[in-house]
Amino acid sequence: MSLSGASRANPTVKAILGGTFNPPHKGHIGAALKAADEIGVNHVHLMPCKLAPHKSVGVSESHRVKMIELCAQNNDRLIPELIELALPSPSYTVKTLRALKGKSDDTICFFIGADSLYNLDKWYEWEHLLDYCHLVVMRRDDEKFSPPPAIQAWLDCHVANDKSVIHAKPAGHVVLTNTPLFSVSSTEIRDVLASAATSEKSGTPNSSNADLSNLWLEESVLDYINEHQLYKS
Repeated sequence: MSLSGASRANPTVKAILGGTFNPPHKGHIGAALKAADEIGVNHVHLMPCKLAPHKSVGVSESHRVKMIELCAQNNDRLIPELIELALPSPSYTVKTLRALKGKSDDTICFFIGADSLYNLDKWYEWEHLLDYCHLVVMRRDDEKFSPPPAIQAWLDCHVANDKSVIHAKPAGHVVLTNTPLFSVSSTEIRDVLASAATSEKSGTPNSSNADLSNLWLEESVLDYINEHQLYKS
């Protein structure tokens, strides 16, 4: 099924950023908000992905959801989108997008980083992603954009030079945006939180917690992490 040939007036555009959000941080979300500005969309829906039972992330699904909700409480541009957590396993992006299209007539803009784009042909039924959405690629300003040949050939067929296409057509295009480099990852944040916990136990002063609060984590998210002793080991 392809929806890209149709057009309509004044569609509701739903921008979606998926991820483990373990924990959600300003780097990931800040890049998405910048991309949303570039395509003329106000809100970004944060969609936590379902994880396979054998994949350990250190925190429960309910904690990940709560941290996303706290981010949304602190920024009215952010909205939790929990549909994937309710879908049957195994979880695949194309299945989630199909379920979203079945739930409403919204135009979906699915945000991914350039690194994910480079591996897109390894995703399940990746050729059908554009049946259900526009793909918004967040390129980092300071990095050379160099997709592998197979992906570049696919992009040549689907990239929209005019970003306003997402407001005119319900699916079928790739939009390339440029976002600032946020030099942090969830893994690095978890490592610092674990290190801070070790320092606290040993009585050694450590300012990493304060730095994380100021730079990468919403204060309410950091408070929640500390309250529930997440990422402490």
